[in-house]
Amino acid sequence: MLALEYQVPRRFVWNPTFAHTDRQPFGCYVLDSMLTTAMPHGYTVCRKSLSQLALQDTTPRSIIILTNYARVNADTAMALATRGCRLLIASESFTGLEDTLHTDLSFIARFRLGAIQNLKPQRDSIFWTADSARYAPATFRVYRQLISSRVFADSVACEPLAEIHELYDLEDPGPVTVSKAVAVSFPVGRGEIIIVGTPLLLTNYGVLDCPAYVYRLVNRLKDLPVVRTEAYMPHYDVAESSPLRELLKRPPLRWALYLILTGLVLLMTLNARRRQRAIPVEKPPRNYQLDFIRHIGTLLYQKSHKPENKQ
Repeated sequence: MLALEYQVPRRFVWNPTFAHTDRQPFGCYVLDSMLTTAMPHGYTVCRKSLSQLALQDTTPRSIIILTNYARVNADTAMALATRGCRLLIASESFTGLEDTLHTDLSFIARFRLGAIQNLKPQRDSIFWTADSARYAPATFRVYRQLISSRVFADSVACEPLAEIHELYDLEDPGPVTVSKAVAVSFPVGRGEIIIVGTPLLLTNYGVLDCPAYVYRLVNRLKDLPVVRTEAYMPHYDVAESSPLRELLKRPPLRWALYLILTGLVLLMTLNARRRQRAIPVEKPPRNYQLDFIRHIGTLLYQKSHKPENKQ
């Protein structure tokens, strides 16, 4: 049974956690591994908010926020970007920067495994249209269910990075293709703020399915030390959860566990010795038949060679 259970494929959990230690499809273990090795100025993960990062150090850095819903302080974000920081906010929706950047995220659809189990997943195209100094325009084929939101920006200074094409069937002119941005860059001071509406493409599944698109996004951050903050995510980490986690994070339960383990070690040590008294090894009884035969033989030999008494 253990061998069969070990060979059974593990069941995936399709919940977007964005945790850096989560190896499930919508975790970010692959992304963090890639950033750790690819960022020349270093990469770290923390749980500090933008306000805490702004007070911690004034050195420019690149900050990544990856979540389903980001509630960002506009003044803090603008102050960080003005001093030279680069912010990449990948989320399905956010609040705080709409009025400041004159932008909004239009929600398309949320990934639901049950809704597509009976349907054939369809591919859609993401067109990289900007950043011609670094990359040429390219087309990336991704699953449509992983495109969460579109970015609507009214600011003239914004730079669309990637977009999708949507087909509208109008009565008078007929079918019309409209371009909708999914990644937009806003230059602010010496830095920039990048709004991305496809957070699922930065998870394990998205990075392994379309790594070139993800690399083009994070490549804009490599000139500075990269920090990914998890302060805007739910305060739990699925990959780190274990039966002992709840015991170890509370001191009374932790010491109780230590005492139980110590008692088990002592019990095993004391019971490892022999309980029954050792049985002495006795020698088998000696066989005296050979000695008897030797004595009889000696007597017969002496008798046969004994001189007779002369009369």
